Amino acid sequence: MATTVAGVEAPFESDGKSVNVTLNAGNVNKGAVVLVDGWLGLAGEDALSGEALALIADDREYQFTVPAGLAVAKGAIVYITIATVTGHYPDDEAYTTTAGAGKWAFFKATAAKDANNIVTGVMIAHNALLS
Repeated sequence: MATTVAGVEAPFESDGKSVNVTLNAGNVNKGAVVLVDGWLGLAGEDALSGEALALIADDREYQFTVPAGLAVAKGAIVYITIATVTGHYPDDEAYTTTAGAGKWAFFKATAAKDANNIVTGVMIAHNALLS
């Protein structure tokens, strides 16, 4: 158990690889890229509006589908423009490889985008804290 600066014990809560969130803007499908309660990650399960779900926010490698018009090279960071989210889902226009205000780093590409618009990349854990 960790101890805080004030000498008070800080009990272990979780491994931090997922965050419990409550949907407030519609339903989501398992595996979808979603923004919920200020967290950007992957839906760990299917859930209906008003329900809680585990939002995956870890640093593992995943295969992400990106918009056809987005060029992604190996090593590029893909950002999500938070203002361009409908319900819990980022719109195609939300995906970018350019950093800036209102853009959250989502993953770093470990391979370039393929012909099927798939990019393999490592999700940037706790991206909400990086913006």
